[in-house]
Amino acid sequence: MMSVVVGVALTALVVGAGSASAASVPRPVIKSALTQFDSNPGEKTALAQCPAGTRVIGGGGRVNGGQHVVITRQSPFHGVNDTFVVSAQEDQVGTAQSWAVQAFAICSVPLPGLEIVKVTSPSGSSGFQGQNADCSPGKNVLGGGGRINGETGQGSLNTQALFPNRASAAGVEDTDGFAGNWSVSAYAICANLNSVFDSRVVSVQTATDSTARKIFTVDCPAGMRLTGGAAFAGAPGAVVEVVSPNTTSVQLIARMDGPIGPQNVWSATGYALCAL
Repeated sequence: MMSVVVGVALTALVVGAGSASAASVPRPVIKSALTQFDSNPGEKTALAQCPAGTRVIGGGGRVNGGQHVVITRQSPFHGVNDTFVVSAQEDQVGTAQSWAVQAFAICSVPLPGLEIVKVTSPSGSSGFQGQNADCSPGKNVLGGGGRINGETGQGSLNTQALFPNRASAAGVEDTDGFAGNWSVSAYAICANLNSVFDSRVVSVQTATDSTARKIFTVDCPAGMRLTGGAAFAGAPGAVVEVVSPNTTSVQLIARMDGPIGPQNVWSATGYALCAL
């Protein structure tokens, strides 16, 4: 059975007073939602909802507990109530542990030209599928996301961002692969800023080694605030389990569910999308 939770807890900052601010993205806020902790093997979905009068510009997600649980969706939604949606499910190995999925929404006062661009790859059976989503001309990317379509826990979601106007998503099958066809959707959240240089994408790559879990943080430049986060760990068996935004930084955690040894080296790259 699929579990869905909507929440608006955990405010990180107070929304700025409208568009009178000289900042391109005045004082974003962060909201969070957490599903119930249990050992139900079905898909769990959390929806972090923005406060009234604000729009989602980015987000993140995390799996709490459960070694063999993979995030399959991190996607923004613009509607009557803007949300950032995160889904996760157990892989074919599964776990007897209780686990939960958490969604984070980064929200802002309405920005000029705000849009979500969604692009889905062709369906196929390749072990790796990636897709780019580009902003409309003249707009900067503030956040991103992705979704794996058609796999049943045997593929992990990876996301990336490229200054000034691109977000990407990719799915990577686990070590023994998936026999069916599947696709990946990429999401870019974009807006017109005061200047193209009012945003920045900062990336940090971990060491390439056989460490089973990599925990690291990517910080925004001084004076900038976080608008989105992303993480990529593209080796088969590597899983991004945490993209957790803060006011000016994002924490990333990736783990290796495949074989670990001196010959099984891998790395992860984290991205902080930042704006003035």
